[in-house]
Amino acid sequence: MSTFPKAVNVVSFSIPYPPNYGGIIDVFYQLKALHATGIKIYLHCFQYDRQPASELNEYCAQVFYYKRKTDLVNNLSHTPYIVKSRSNKELLNNLLKNDYPIIFEGLHSCFFLTDKLLQNRLKIYRACNISLKTNQ
Repeated sequence: MSTFPKAVNVVSFSIPYPPNYGGIIDVFYQLKALHATGIKIYLHCFQYDRQPASELNEYCAQVFYYKRKTDLVNNLSHTPYIVKSRSNKELLNNLLKNDYPIIFEGLHSCFFLTDKLLQNRLKIYRACNISLKTNQ
C-alpha cells in the first residue's frame, strides 16, 4: 500500500488565483483537492501579470512569489523563454529547505527539474492542457 506525502511543493507558472483561464484553473483546483486530503502545500508561483492573492492562504501552508525574468538576456538562450524566464535561485533555495515532493505545473515551471541539487527528490511534471489526437 502506498502512502501519501504529508506535504508537497507545487511550482506554478503563474499565480493561480483567480482561477479564470486554462492551466491556472487546473493548478487552483489541484491545490483545493490536495488541501482537502490533508496534504500541506508549499506553493511557489511566478508573478508577472497577476497580483499576490491572499485567497491562496486558505489552501496553502505558505505561498512564495517570484519575479519572472523578462529581460533580453533570457531571450538569448537555448532553453525556451517560457522556462528560462522562470529560473530563479530563490525558488531553488526554497525548494531545498524541505524534502517534500515537488510538482512542476507545466513546462513553464520546469527549469529546476534536472538540477543536481534536487536529484534525490521525488519530482512530478504535470503537463497541463494537453490533448491527444488519434486516428481511431
